[in-house]
Amino acid sequence: MRLVRPLMALVLLACAAPVAGAQRADAISRLEAARTRSPQSVAALRALGVAYFKANRFAEARTVLDQARQIDPRDGVSALYAGLSAERLKDFTGAKAAYNAYLVNGRSRRTRTEVQQRLVAMARDESIALAKAAVANEARLSQTPGDRRTIAVPPLKFSGPDADQLAPLERGLAELIITDLGRSSQLTIVERDRMQAIVDEIALGESGRVDAGSAARAGKLIQAGRLVNGTIVQGGTQLTLSSSIVEVSSAQLSEPASVTNSVDAIFALQKQFVFAIFNQLGIVLTPAERQLVDRQATTNLNAFLAYSRGLAASDDGRFEDAARFFDNARTLDPGFGAAAARFTAAQSAAAGVQVTAATMQSGLTGTEAQSVTGAENGTIPVGNSGLASTLTSVGQTVNPPAVAPISNTVVITTQILQEPPPPSRDAPSNTGGTDTPVARTGTVTIVIRRP
Repeated sequence: MRLVRPLMALVLLACAAPVAGAQRADAISRLEAARTRSPQSVAALRALGVAYFKANRFAEARTVLDQARQIDPRDGVSALYAGLSAERLKDFTGAKAAYNAYLVNGRSRRTRTEVQQRLVAMARDESIALAKAAVANEARLSQTPGDRRTIAVPPLKFSGPDADQLAPLERGLAELIITDLGRSSQLTIVERDRMQAIVDEIALGESGRVDAGSAARAGKLIQAGRLVNGTIVQGGTQLTLSSSIVEVSSAQLSEPASVTNSVDAIFALQKQFVFAIFNQLGIVLTPAERQLVDRQATTNLNAFLAYSRGLAASDDGRFEDAARFFDNARTLDPGFGAAAARFTAAQSAAAGVQVTAATMQSGLTGTEAQSVTGAENGTIPVGNSGLASTLTSVGQTVNPPAVAPISNTVVITTQILQEPPPPSRDAPSNTGGTDTPVARTGTVTIVIRRP
């Protein structure tokens, strides 16, 4: 008997899969027929899109869900499943737009939280996808020169005896440089995460040295006009920061600029370095811009090293490790605002990695949950049209109800408190010989939905 029961379970599972597939196909057929009958029905399009998604027909799902969203841009469920479909198709830009639409129009609180978390986690996936696409289209991108005012800063390269401790400065100092260069209104700076994704995709600098040719290739892929090629060299207690500007179109290097100071004075050293880079780029800062560049994000070396390790962990997709490093950084320096912001983002990303279509669906409530359940069964809930959804949402936004919203249908009800008895003559009537009607009361309740 011990062997029979597992075998029976396997047989039942084997039989259940075709049955489930047949039921799903039947549901899709009914919804396709409903779409044919009412091609402008948001409810029909939404239900069909959800059913397509659950059948792993992501391209078809996205097509009909986008049609539903065009008819009713405020339909949250259509936006949610359009985002899920786009993400499965590796269109992270489209997924991001659809998810953001759900954050605006969606009604289920837990699902909105999960969508926010997924967006943070998906940012890394988007950067990686863009880097892969850039490499795939390298021949075309190489023929289009970037604007010289667009500057990219890859991680600096560290060399020295204390690499285990100080090598994380490669990414931390690069971020500080990017932030400071961005103070100039004359420059457009490539985001660090995008640049890092390109660096990882082409394995730039894995050999320990980056020549002008490989740097120029990275610049072309990121569509930058110039690239800051920087190094960190440790000599005892001294650090030397050096940079050369690579002209991406020609792969020519500028004359190097370098500054030296003690490790303990690293933040003053970084400011000297960034002003030297501005000189190399030929940028003259306004007094206000110079004042902004002079600001220090932190003056705590240990906090900054923890922050730099957090950047490396985040780049690798190790979000829980990154959150711990950023938390350490903000604890060591409570005024380190960037560390606090990165800590929050890393926490959200760590949670977002665990978010799935199933968890998002389980958080849906009310009519949103009914829409998805109906789509699974091949039915469209009555009254769950896109127009009804929009009107209800608008009404709740203007005047949030303390109770469930009233239906869009105009309802007129008549209630008689008491059925009047047959007419009877009162005493005055008997005396005067004329009828004096006895007053009767009733209540008529009319409920009309406010437009």
